[in-house]
Amino acid sequence: MKYGGTSLELEHRSVDYRLGEESMADHHHEHERYKTASDIRKKLKNVPGVIVVESKLHDDAVVISGYLTVISDDRSFSENIAIEMETAAREITEQGGIVGHIKATSVVTSTKMISITDEKAMIKEAPECRVQITLAAIVFLVDPEETGNIIRQALAKIRTNANEKRLN
Repeated sequence: MKYGGTSLELEHRSVDYRLGEESMADHHHEHERYKTASDIRKKLKNVPGVIVVESKLHDDAVVISGYLTVISDDRSFSENIAIEMETAAREITEQGGIVGHIKATSVVTSTKMISITDEKAMIKEAPECRVQITLAAIVFLVDPEETGNIIRQALAKIRTNANEKRLN
C-alpha cells in the first residue's frame, strides 16, 4: 500500500482513518472507511476539539497538513501556536530532518449580538470565540508517520492550552 494516512484525535482518544484497501482478517473491530482524505477532512476538520493530520510523500518531501478548531476566550493565542510550531521544528531537526517550512493560519470568529429595545442599540459579545487552525509542513529526511505524530502532538498541546485557559 502506498503511504497515505489521515488520523484524527478526539480529545484524548486517537482514531486512524486509512485510505485504500486493507485486509481486515483477524481484525476484531471496525474502522470507518472513506474514499479520500478530503472526505475525512471536510467532515471533521471544523468540529471543535478534533485534530485531523494528513501525511503524504511528494518526491523526497514529507507533506503534512493539520487542522484543529478550538473554542477559546483568548482571542490572541497566536504566541501559543508559534511556540508549538517551534517545538515541532526542533523535534524534527533533532531526528535528523530538515524543515522546509511549517506554516499555520488561524481564523478567529467571534459572535456579537446587537439588539434594540426602544431606540438604543445594545451590543453584547460572546465571551468565547471559535479559532480554526490550519497547519502545513514540508520536511525532508524524516519518517512520514513520525512527522505526523510530531505535528499531532503540537496541535494537541495547542488544544490543551486553549482548554486550560477556558477553565481558569
